[in-house]
Amino acid sequence: MEQKRLNHLDQISPDDWGKTPPSVKKLVEEMAQQIKRQENKLAEVLTVQEQHCLV
Repeated sequence: MEQKRLNHLDQISPDDWGKTPPSVKKLVEEMAQQIKRQENKLAEVLTVQEQHCLV
């Protein structure tokens, strides 16, 4: 079951992002990358789990 993944950074308007301090931008970008990694790991786990349930 494939779901469209939300790009969290797209939810911030360019105007707001432009006013954001660099340190906060860095933190937000790192957190977005971590979310992406966790989503990928979850997808892998669910795929393996589905394969085991089909056996």
